[in-house]
Amino acid sequence: MLSGLDSAQTVRVVLTVWDGVGLARACGLMAAASDTARAPRGWRRRQANAQTCEYLIARQLNCTAAAAGRGLRLSVLVPAGEVPGPRQAETAAAAVIGFAEAAGPAVLAAAADARVWDDRRGLSACSTLAAELAACWRGERPSYQLIIEEPAPPWWPDRVSGISRY
Repeated sequence: MLSGLDSAQTVRVVLTVWDGVGLARACGLMAAASDTARAPRGWRRRQANAQTCEYLIARQLNCTAAAAGRGLRLSVLVPAGEVPGPRQAETAAAAVIGFAEAAGPAVLAAAADARVWDDRRGLSACSTLAAELAACWRGERPSYQLIIEEPAPPWWPDRVSGISRY
């Protein structure tokens, strides 16, 4: 998704990462939904920590000219009512980590080439946040907590196909 992007095409980088954050959020919610009372795997805890980084990345990108006013789209990854299995959860978590590890360098390069200050600032912040997102999904950041204003910003989705924050 991010390989081959020209860092000088700031709008394209912002929109690609924006879509990636929406997909990462959907993957994380799916992984969290795989945790059940009979089979806790720790995905809910990781998702709870990771959503802080997802939110902050989205907030930074929403301040750029390219993403301002856009809402995150959450893809349906499993049919409604179906509980994802352990392999699906592991695959989803690995996908988020891969995205985050690719997004960090991509946004940092785009920040260096950005001509608009808000784009430069937002993309620079996203580089560090992407590294933190990957760390959350590896289980290395166990204490993040997302507290957002109520009502939530219109660009921040809490649900995808019946899967919520739990």
